[in-house]
Amino acid sequence: MVNSGQRWWIGLGIAILLSTGSCRSKQNGEESSERREVNPSEGKLQELNRRIAMNSSDATAYGERADWWLAQDRENAGNLPAFQFENASRLNGGGSMNGSESQAEMGSSDEPREALRKALQDIKSALLLDTGNALLYCILGEIYTRLGLVSEADDALRVSMVRNPELVRVYLRRGELALINRQHGVAFKYLNEALRRDKRLAEAYLLKGLTHLELKDTTMAQSAWLTAIEQDPNLYAAYLELGLREKNALTAHRYFSNVLQLKPGHTEALYARGMLLQNQGYSDSARQDYRALLKARPNHRDALFNLAYLAMIDKRFEEAVQGYDRVIVLDASDVPAIFNRGLCYEMLGKVQEASGDYRECLRLRKGYPQALQGLNRLK
Repeated sequence: MVNSGQRWWIGLGIAILLSTGSCRSKQNGEESSERREVNPSEGKLQELNRRIAMNSSDATAYGERADWWLAQDRENAGNLPAFQFENASRLNGGGSMNGSESQAEMGSSDEPREALRKALQDIKSALLLDTGNALLYCILGEIYTRLGLVSEADDALRVSMVRNPELVRVYLRRGELALINRQHGVAFKYLNEALRRDKRLAEAYLLKGLTHLELKDTTMAQSAWLTAIEQDPNLYAAYLELGLREKNALTAHRYFSNVLQLKPGHTEALYARGMLLQNQGYSDSARQDYRALLKARPNHRDALFNLAYLAMIDKRFEEAVQGYDRVIVLDASDVPAIFNRGLCYEMLGKVQEASGDYRECLRLRKGYPQALQGLNRLK
């Protein structure tokens, strides 16, 4: 959805900070296991484990378990395709949010990668038992797609289509793969073929919207996502895409809130709504979203930055310094964070610390004008 290096800064409205401040735009277990309720998804996994334990030659069970692990990876990725485009999370008015953070920032890289490893292991076991099953090859192709193995994915999906030319899912996956390769005409061809077989296939409309977006046709993209929601009101990825490009703040807020109702704690929706609230002047509500985000992603740099920024504009400079410290620990070359910390030190009368931060900014970014102005003020 979004490049992790992208930033959007807005000015402060107080005293010396007026022309220099910046805001980052961009992310009870004590119950015994016997008493803990098993959710339907976990119950499905337990059932598949039982079937395989009872019959290790059950190719269908291995295939279904591979598909289960694949679904876990999609859930961890926010129900989006296996890729992100540079413009996929650009906020209206020139801002951008961090929807394609590095895995270190996201803090959840191990879980989805582990799910894919297990999915690949299971699907290979299934194919050893049943080499002619088109669905198994389709699942294999999707796993390879999500692992970034494009050539292997294409081979598996081609075999799947030969085995069963009427399998709707394979057209969907080939459309996704074509989109990853930026073969837009091919993507439309396969997605339309999927929809010809199943007119209510919401994910096909989601992918068509992303294809239109790649072609810079936002109007057609939004239309496709609205159709996706009509077919599946629970497809929160479509609400997110709509919210990220909605110009009306109230409507965008509603889209992000829909995502969070369907998937509480969704990182990108929390960040996007937090930024929206912050830009509308609802600082307390923005803080709530950033703090909720940080419970799931403690190292989300931009949420940490914005919390520090909000403390700074409220003149809680000590708190802001602590917040910027956390950002700088994560990225020692984050010039805006270092500069803003210098401003806070300056407002606290800590000249030596402020000077040190301004000089560090100049070391990292030669001629940085705000840092030069700061050093001049300290003379």
